[in-house]
Amino acid sequence: MNRRDSKIFNYYFLYSFLLLNPIWVLYLLKYGFSIYKITILDVIYYMTITILSFPSGSIVDKIGRVYSLSISSLLTGIGILLFGLFPTFLGVSISYIFWGFGNALNSTAIETISYEHATMRGIRYLRFFGIVNFMGSLSVAIASLLGGAISSFVDFRFVIILTSIFVFISGYIALTIKEVHIKKKEDSKGNVLSYIWDRNILSSIIIRVALLLDFNILILFKQPYYVMLGLDTIIIGVLFFIDVLIRGLSFLLTQDIRIFRKNSFGAMLFLGSGIFFTIYIPGIYPGMLAVALLIINSGLFGFYTNLLSKDMNDNIPSHIRGQVLSIIYLITSLLTAIAEPELGYLASLKGIVFTMLIFSFIFFILLVSGILVKIAKKRKYVFPSKWI
Repeated sequence: MNRRDSKIFNYYFLYSFLLLNPIWVLYLLKYGFSIYKITILDVIYYMTITILSFPSGSIVDKIGRVYSLSISSLLTGIGILLFGLFPTFLGVSISYIFWGFGNALNSTAIETISYEHATMRGIRYLRFFGIVNFMGSLSVAIASLLGGAISSFVDFRFVIILTSIFVFISGYIALTIKEVHIKKKEDSKGNVLSYIWDRNILSSIIIRVALLLDFNILILFKQPYYVMLGLDTIIIGVLFFIDVLIRGLSFLLTQDIRIFRKNSFGAMLFLGSGIFFTIYIPGIYPGMLAVALLIINSGLFGFYTNLLSKDMNDNIPSHIRGQVLSIIYLITSLLTAIAEPELGYLASLKGIVFTMLIFSFIFFILLVSGILVKIAKKRKYVFPSKWI
């Protein structure tokens, strides 16, 4: 790894320095928002990503990865700043539009530039992208620890506004990254849809949607779940630090676990079923075991996300990579926008523990669907002679 590599790592560290991570739900609760209202606001956030994901992928492919990263930092920073300044329904709604657009651009751009940079430099993608994600996770972990501690002494709004400053700085760092270009392969024919309907890519898309849905829903539910267990903000900050650090280490170590690289289907079954049980058990036995399992969930998420990312990028040509990846975030955001209000309303009626149980089955259905697509054989259908 050299200085050029470190610029990408530094960028993602600053972009991910989210001091608000352990307190943003508590911040909204403090200003009178119920869990159900928070999920309604999240619909605006995820619908923004849904609507703008595919255009974002096109932007990344058209203007380049570096400018896309810088613009994403600007948009995200504005969204976070507005979130801290205007804790009203309208204010949060507007902030989520900026924030959602910024994240839609960033998610596609950071994965695309990481794959292409690693390919051009002759570095193993799992290693390089693992370090990128580790830096992001380490940043969130440190920020969560500091954010939880700082918020015990100052107003939540100060922590949120401070977060936006770090994100703005990351936009400047992005402009120092050198863009790389991978030439189109001669055999890279076909449009976006032709690649998506490939059985292996479609399976990866379905499972990545399940993983990202798991990530999005648990971001919302972990804080009130921990509060329900009687934990204060300092302890919640420590738990988020451990949680994100474990996820970061899993990103970093994916390359070193040979069985994951050599047996992708076995990894799919092991990691997928493991994630299911880390949601299911907290839905039936709340307590410290549930806390430990939710942290393990983050580790399994890191391993599985990296493996799926490599499988997909290896099969997608550079000139449409951003568009294909953006479709994953589009589908995920749409499903999250649909699921969150329903789950939030269910949490208001039946409690957050029962809601976790129901969500575990939603994840299970998506996971099994992805596995079935993966193992399905291509068949040629022949009409019975009596039909002809």
